[in-house]
Amino acid sequence: MASGSPPGGFPAWIMRLNTVCIFLATQLLFHQGALSCQAWEYRSSNGECCPKCTAGSRVAKPCTTSSSTGCVPCSEGTYTDHPNGLPECFRCQLCDPGAHLKVKEECTYTKNTVCACVPGYFCSHRRNERTCEICAKHTVSPPGYKVIQAGTETNDTEFVPCPLGTFSAMEMSFSCEPWTDCNKEGLIEVCSGNASSDGVCGRPKLDKRSRVYLYVPLVVCSLLSVLLCLVIIRSRGQQSNKKGAAEEQKEERNVDYIPVQERNVMVIPMQETSPNHGEPSYRTFALVDQALG
Repeated sequence: MASGSPPGGFPAWIMRLNTVCIFLATQLLFHQGALSCQAWEYRSSNGECCPKCTAGSRVAKPCTTSSSTGCVPCSEGTYTDHPNGLPECFRCQLCDPGAHLKVKEECTYTKNTVCACVPGYFCSHRRNERTCEICAKHTVSPPGYKVIQAGTETNDTEFVPCPLGTFSAMEMSFSCEPWTDCNKEGLIEVCSGNASSDGVCGRPKLDKRSRVYLYVPLVVCSLLSVLLCLVIIRSRGQQSNKKGAAEEQKEERNVDYIPVQERNVMVIPMQETSPNHGEPSYRTFALVDQALG
């Protein structure tokens, strides 16, 4: 064994190096414990542990060995929501209308703005538990589905397919209607229903014999109707002619005759001296009318 070697065969310089490393590690751990600040303190720029400012304020002047931390309130549009050693307050979040955001709660000195989505949109990405950062448009339920939960500012629309035998023809339907039962209507199904449209019903087709049985009575009834109309028209014409002749005879019987009074003309002779002596002469002197009876 070489002289100067410690028991165990390790050289002396290795043992001395090991001792130095252990000493340095111990000193480092001691100084870290000495340099750490309490929960209510913060490490200032000059290395001191200074008291934190309360929520709603910030550090205006770090502490010294002879003075405490100098704090000032946050200015308008800024905030701090916890005790801090910040030289500046945080800026309040802006709710961008172009991103379909609206202000739900205004910003104060101690809390940030709370943003929410406008109607018709829901929050698809949150900045934190309280405020929204990105909005997405509510999904529109298509025909063939029914809405089970309308969209809100936090959740999208929820909808499910219509069950077999039912349909919804409109978007955003909250119910599915049953297909029409053609048998109950006395009809046959022309087109089957599906999830977005009702079935189509129609009347059953007639064979040739059924058509004959249907059309012959119709034709006969039509002819009888025409004949009946002609008979009625002719009968009315005859009655009209008879009535006209009777009225003419009645008019002839009712002719009024104007009576003419008879006149009795009498000639009264008057004697006058004739230029021829010995010959009588007569002339009508007057007419006397006498009404008879």
